[in-house]
Amino acid sequence: MHEQESCSTPGAYWGKADNSGAYHLLHYHALDVAAVGVALLRQSASLQQLFRKALPDCTSEALEGWVTFFLALHDLGKFSEAFQSQRADLMQLLRGRAPDPGKPYTLRHDTLGWLLWKQRLEEQAIDEGWFGPDSCDLVESGGLDWWMKACTGHHGTPPELGRGDWKQHCNAREDGIAVDQFIGSLFILVPRKLLAEIASQLEAETFAQASQTLSWWLAGVVVLADWLGSNQSYFPYCATPMPIEEYWGHAQTRASLALAASGLTSRPSGAREFSDFFPGITQPSPLQAWAINVPVLSEPQVHLLEDVTGAGKTEAAMMLAHRLMAVGLADGFFIALPTMATANAMYGRIAEVYQQLFAGDASLVLSHGQSRLVEEFATSILPAIDPEADGHQLDETAGARCAVWLAEHGKRSLLSPAGVGTIDQALLAVLTSKHQCLRLLGLFRKVLVVDEVHACDAYMQRVLETVLTFHAFAGGSAILLSATLPERMKQSLLDAFARGRGCPSAPQLSIDAFPLATSWRDCAARLDETPIATRDAVKRRLEVRYVSDESQVLSVIRETLAVGRCVCWMRNTVADALVAHAHFRDELPPENLILFHARFTLGDRLATEEQVLSHFGKGSDAQMRAGKLVIATQVAEQSLDADWDLVVSDLAPIDRLIQRAGRLQRHPRDLAGNRLMDAAGGDQRGAPCLWVFGPEWVESPAEDWYKRTLPRAARVYPHHGQLWLTAQVLQQGQIALPDDARFLVESVFGDLGDIPEALLASSGAAEGRALADRSEGQQNTIKLSSGYTADGTEWWSDARAPSRLGEATVNVILARWVDDTLEPWNHHAERRHAWAYSSLRMAERQICARWVETDPDRESVVLAALETLPDKGKWSVLLALEEQAGRWVGRALAPGKDNQASRPVFWRYDFEAGLIREKTPAG
Repeated sequence: MHEQESCSTPGAYWGKADNSGAYHLLHYHALDVAAVGVALLRQSASLQQLFRKALPDCTSEALEGWVTFFLALHDLGKFSEAFQSQRADLMQLLRGRAPDPGKPYTLRHDTLGWLLWKQRLEEQAIDEGWFGPDSCDLVESGGLDWWMKACTGHHGTPPELGRGDWKQHCNAREDGIAVDQFIGSLFILVPRKLLAEIASQLEAETFAQASQTLSWWLAGVVVLADWLGSNQSYFPYCATPMPIEEYWGHAQTRASLALAASGLTSRPSGAREFSDFFPGITQPSPLQAWAINVPVLSEPQVHLLEDVTGAGKTEAAMMLAHRLMAVGLADGFFIALPTMATANAMYGRIAEVYQQLFAGDASLVLSHGQSRLVEEFATSILPAIDPEADGHQLDETAGARCAVWLAEHGKRSLLSPAGVGTIDQALLAVLTSKHQCLRLLGLFRKVLVVDEVHACDAYMQRVLETVLTFHAFAGGSAILLSATLPERMKQSLLDAFARGRGCPSAPQLSIDAFPLATSWRDCAARLDETPIATRDAVKRRLEVRYVSDESQVLSVIRETLAVGRCVCWMRNTVADALVAHAHFRDELPPENLILFHARFTLGDRLATEEQVLSHFGKGSDAQMRAGKLVIATQVAEQSLDADWDLVVSDLAPIDRLIQRAGRLQRHPRDLAGNRLMDAAGGDQRGAPCLWVFGPEWVESPAEDWYKRTLPRAARVYPHHGQLWLTAQVLQQGQIALPDDARFLVESVFGDLGDIPEALLASSGAAEGRALADRSEGQQNTIKLSSGYTADGTEWWSDARAPSRLGEATVNVILARWVDDTLEPWNHHAERRHAWAYSSLRMAERQICARWVETDPDRESVVLAALETLPDKGKWSVLLALEEQAGRWVGRALAPGKDNQASRPVFWRYDFEAGLIREKTPAG
C-alpha cells in the first residue's frame, strides 16, 4: 500500500504541527526516525555486533529491515484520537469533526503506543504471520515486547504498564484503520518475507533473553534517533503525499547528513607514538612506559593504575586508551572525574592530544581559554534543535526534550567521541533516571577512564560497579586511576567488570606493591599485577606539622606570604572556608586573596579556576605567585595541576591528605618560585612541609574529639575513627611517597579493632551508614537482566536522580534586576549559555522555592524569565537579586514544617565569597 492511499485516513496525519498550521505526516516522521536509526547502525560496526546478539546470523539487509520496522513504530500512540484531539483545528480539518470529549488526552503517547501493541497489534502479528510461521512463538516468548518497550519508551523512560484498554483512548474504527494502513506501508519497505527470514533463525527463548538485555541500549538508539529525526533543519515538515519508497529515499539521505553534522561519530587514528601526543615529555615515566609497552589484546579489558601524584597517570591513561582504540576495541573515550572543577581542568589537557586520537577532522573544536573551552565543547555535540512551537501538546515534544537535556554541557560530553565530565554523568547511566538509556549509549564502545576513583564513597562505588558491569557486557574497556586505593575497593571494582564478561568474579589480588598496574582481560585465569618503578623526580619525603591551635596556622600563612611565597589552605567545608577568608579579607589586597569553592555560579567558578591555574599552574612564575593565598575546599584537592609553596589542610582521611599534599611543591622551582626546566638538581624551595590543622592528638580521645575542633566537618567526614587513625600516622612527622602510600591507606581503612573505644560508636555508625549506602546504591541501579521496563520501578527526573547520597540539592539560578527587567547573573556569557553559567547547586534544606513577587508586574517578568530557562524552572529555583547599597541581595523560600516551602530566607551574592545567607532581612 502506498502512502497516497494511506493519506485518505485522518489518523495518518499530524505527527508534528506548529502554531502556523504546518503539519508533518505521522508516517513521514516515523520514517525519519527509522532512517536515523539505520544510519547509526551503518556507521557503527560495534553497534551492529551488539544488535546481532539478539539477531544472530542475519544479513545486514535483514538487520536494517528489522530496525526500520520497529523504530518506525516508536510513535504508534500518536495515531490515537486522544493524542490528536489536542489539536481540535486539525481534527476538524482532517477528520471533518470535533474531537470526542469522551477520549481526553490523559495517557502519554508512549504508553498509548505500548497499549496498541499489546492489546491490538500483538494478536494481529500472530494472526497475519508478520514474522512467518514462528510469529506465535516470538510473541509469546515476550521477545518482541522488549523491542516495543524500548521503541515506545522514547521519552527517556519505559512506557507505563497495565494502564487500561486502548479503546478508551482511540477511535477503534478510524484509528484502527490508520494503524493498519501504516503497518501495511511499512511492509513495502520491510517485506514480511524478510521479517520471517530473520525470525526463522531465532530460538524464541534465546531471542527473548538477548532482546531483554539489548533493550537498554536499543532504547538509547531510539531516543537519539527521535531527537535527530525531529530536527527540522534536516527533516522539514512535509504534508505532500508521495510513495513511501520515495520518501524513504529522502529520509535516508537526510539521516546521513544529520548524523554527519551531529558530532557523534569520529574515526580513531592508527597507531601513534607517545611522543606524537606528548612531545614535551622527552622521557616517559615508568607508568607511562608501561602504558606504551603493555600487551593490548583485542578483547575487553580493565586496567587499574595506582601511582603517586605527578607520575603522569593521565598521559598513561590516554596512551593506553589510544592503543585500545587503535586495535578496534573502542571508538572513543570518556574521562570521568570527581568534581566539576577537575573536569573543567581536564579539558585543556585533552585539547592538546584530541586531534591526534582521531583520523581526519575531529568532531570537536577545543580552545585553550577555560571558560571558552567549556563553551566550545558544549556546543559541538548535537546542534541545538528548535522545539516545535505547538502550545497545544501536553507532552514535551522531542525538540523540547532534546533542548532541555542538552542545556548542560556535561550531558553533551557523554555523547562525544572524546568526552570529559564529572563521574555523575556516567553513574546516571545505570540509575533509574530519565534518559539513562541515552547515557548508556553514550558510554557504548568508549574507553571509560575514571580518574581519582578513590574519591567514590560507598554509594558511588556500588553504582560505579554497575556501570562497569554494563560497560563490560557491551564490550567496553575501562581504565581506573588512583593515587591511593584500599584493596577491598580494588577487588570489588574488578569483580564488577568480570561479572559483565560473564564471570562470577575476577581473580584475587595478590601483590601489595605500590605503585602498581593491575590488568584483567576477558575471563583470564589470573590478574596481571605489575609493580611500577618511581621516577626520582616524584619521590617525595614530606615533613608533616600537625597543629591544633588555629593561631599557629594563621601565623605560618602570614609569615609565608610576607616572604613572597604562595599558600593554599584547604578546608573541609564552605563555611570553614568563609571563616578563613574573613581572617585575611581586610589585610590582603583583593588580587592576592582567592576563595575557591562550589557556591559560586558556574561562570564565576570557571573564571576562578582559570585564575588558579594561571597563577599557580605549571607555567606560573615568581611574580604571578608571590604573596598570594588561596582558600579552597575539596575542589582543589584532585586532578588540578597547580602547586603552592605551602599547603595547609584541615584534618581529613589519609587518602584525601595524600591528594592535597600532591599540590605542595608539585613542580620543581627555584627559590623565588620560577619553574625549573632542568629539574636534575631538585626543587630549590627547601623540604616541603604539609601543615595539618586538627584536634589535639591524644591516645585516648573523647567521643567528641573531632567535633570540638571542626564541628562543621564532623558531618562531612563522619568516620571519626578513620580521622583519629590518620592523625596517628601523621604523628611520625613525615611521609615518604611512594614508599609509605600502601601502608598509610591500609592503616587507616583497616579494621575497627584499632580504633579507640570512645570513637567506636561514631565509627560503627559510619560503617553501618556505608553498608546502607551501598545497599541503596544496589537498589537504585538498573539490573542487566531485568530489561528496559517500568514494572513497578520509580524513574526519577535526571535532575533529581541520586548520583551521590548526602543532602538533597537543588539547582539555583541567579538573576539580577536591571530596572524592570530580569537578566541572567552571568549576562556577559554567550546568550545560549547565560542561564547555565548563572547556576550553582545548594542544599535543599536551605532553599527550595523561589520568592513570589508581590508586585504583579515584577511577578510577570519573573514568570517570563522562567519560560526562557531550559527546564522552564521545573527543577530549578530562580533567585532574583537586586542591588542595594552596593550589595546584590535577594530572597527565596526554605522548607518549613513538613518540608513545605514557607520560610523566607535572605541571600547575598558576593563577588569574592559567593552566595551567602544573610542573618537579617536584606535592605
